[in-house]
Amino acid sequence: MDRLLIAALVLNFVVETLAAATLIGGPSGIGATEASTGGRWSMHYGFAVIAIASAGAWLWPRRRELSALTPVLGILTTFHVAVLTSLLIAGDQPAGVVIHAVLSLTFLLLLLLRGRIVAR
Repeated sequence: MDRLLIAALVLNFVVETLAAATLIGGPSGIGATEASTGGRWSMHYGFAVIAIASAGAWLWPRRRELSALTPVLGILTTFHVAVLTSLLIAGDQPAGVVIHAVLSLTFLLLLLLRGRIVAR
């Protein structure tokens, strides 16, 4: 379970850091000229994604404590299920669907089996 936790946290960090960089620096990001209501929504979301990308770093020192592991895995599961749902509704990003489906299932599995991670 340790290796799965490490792999999931690293994949989460890589995927969400790349997403944040793309959203912050993309066409609706910092350099966007359209500043109307909602015009820069993706830039704002990009900055918020940094929190999700950093979750593993915040968890790492206390990853063997159920009181720390449970909420972080719950938040990551909720985030990836919500983004997966959004992507499925939009239907325009098959790669994102696959990535968030994998992360959703992985974090859900880790959440359900978190006792095995802590017991080690």
